[in-house]
Amino acid sequence: MTNIPLIETNALSFERGGREIASNISIVLNKGEAIFVKGKNGSGKTTFLRCLVGFVPISSGSILWWGKKTFPFLYKKGPIVAWLGHLNALKSVMSVKDNLNFYADIWRVERKIVNNAIELLSFEQYLDFPVSWLSAGEKRRLSIIRLMFCPAKVWLLDEPSSFLDEFNREQLKKIMRNHVDSEGSIICSTHDDINISNSKTLILG
Repeated sequence: MTNIPLIETNALSFERGGREIASNISIVLNKGEAIFVKGKNGSGKTTFLRCLVGFVPISSGSILWWGKKTFPFLYKKGPIVAWLGHLNALKSVMSVKDNLNFYADIWRVERKIVNNAIELLSFEQYLDFPVSWLSAGEKRRLSIIRLMFCPAKVWLLDEPSSFLDEFNREQLKKIMRNHVDSEGSIICSTHDDINISNSKTLILG
């Protein structure tokens, strides 16, 4: 069982607007590994990630999660897949602190772990702000803080560095490296160059 890939696609094809945009995609994601999905705008990077989680149907081929065709939506010990897309999925009328506490409570995460993530991205000064007050870059940082303390070992990230300045882009790269070094796994669409030793690249388009 331990040798079964976390995610595997075989000859995967998908469409957008009735037009095929990618075909014959085969990947294998193992524990402690990253796959970077690259390609020009419109090449299907986002659609590919959305296919993996079932947001978009595939036109042919197959997707296996832990060797099964069923996406693991529910898991009694907590989430096993974390998704960070173009939308940050934050409650704008709630404070930063309340947003983080909401997820910490449902995931049963110790406050020390949450506080470490807040400190790493220097977000202490924003805790009492409503999320609606934050800039696009600050909202992205908040989403990354939430990602850091999510118990899921598999991260699916769609251009996670969007709206980040250079310093925070580098912080994100460190966070991703640490996740893989801790036997986590990542599939990430990106235009950035990210140095992770146990990684491979999928080029679309």
